[in-house]
Amino acid sequence: LSLGLAAKPVSDGVNRWKQERNMAMRGVAAPLFETPDIYGKTQRLADHKGEVVLVNIWATWCAPCRAEMPKLDRLYRDRKDQGLMVFGISDEPVAVQQKFLLDVPVTYPLLTLDGGVPSLYRDIARYPAVFLIDRQGRLQPAPAPGQPFESLQAAVDSLIQSSH
Repeated sequence: LSLGLAAKPVSDGVNRWKQERNMAMRGVAAPLFETPDIYGKTQRLADHKGEVVLVNIWATWCAPCRAEMPKLDRLYRDRKDQGLMVFGISDEPVAVQQKFLLDVPVTYPLLTLDGGVPSLYRDIARYPAVFLIDRQGRLQPAPAPGQPFESLQAAVDSLIQSSH
């Protein structure tokens, strides 16, 4: 039993380290994913080349996620005509995510891990986590967790403007 208890903090520590390492990547090709959204429609990162893509890793039990998602949805709706795509990725069951949408409706696709989702987007210990991908398909720095939403919005706007 004591070994099991010790393994959980160790795996959280490893995932936290992987998350910090992954979120520090910049200028490298974002790993492609192809996975169904919660309605069964296949979503491919490759289909959004030439757009700025924000990938939000979230969970229904995460209070900061709940607070951030309406802001992300507003950002998506305001900027999609300028080339912004937003994806939410959760490892929770489809039914749980669909029920969550009744409380916190968003218009951007919520993805499952049922297809090919690289570990970059799965090695998460702290939620929410955001990955920014420029129009050339490269990872770019996102503001650290806990920063005001305006800093994320500014980073998105900068990528939208600088890529034209």
